[in-house]
Amino acid sequence: MQIKDAIGAFFVEFSRFETQAVGMALRSLSKDSVFVEHAEQLLDLEARLKLLERMAFARGVSAGLIAELEACLLRARKLREQRDEVSRTLLTVDLEGSKSPPVAAAKPVRRRNSDFSRLAELQGLWVPALTRVQEYTSEATDLRESLNHITDRLERHLAAGATA
Repeated sequence: MQIKDAIGAFFVEFSRFETQAVGMALRSLSKDSVFVEHAEQLLDLEARLKLLERMAFARGVSAGLIAELEACLLRARKLREQRDEVSRTLLTVDLEGSKSPPVAAAKPVRRRNSDFSRLAELQGLWVPALTRVQEYTSEATDLRESLNHITDRLERHLAAGATA
């Protein structure tokens, strides 16, 4: 059950990044709140990340800040791929775990040593997987904080440009 809890924590943290941090960054670059609201509802994450990049460029954000934003969004894309992989893995585990045993297999089956070796190998895979998922969760938290920091800098940059 520990792996499922870790995966749940990762999904929650990634969702916080996807909805809160990306939404705040879009709002910092757009004066049209209705547009941003529609973008959040209608566009998938990849489209919102592209929109964020293009809006920053269109608003004349400094090259250094755009480079920082692009690096952050590249990390987001990689983490999204990892989230998708974890989702597929979780679905596979759930489907395999929910299969009922075949009715015809009523008599006990004698196990061979290789069966137990294979089981030991599979159990050993969960420990790194748990560690990996915890690393993804940490990356999602770091990513959200990084994008929030960039958003603050975008707002200051745009406010300074408006007063100039």
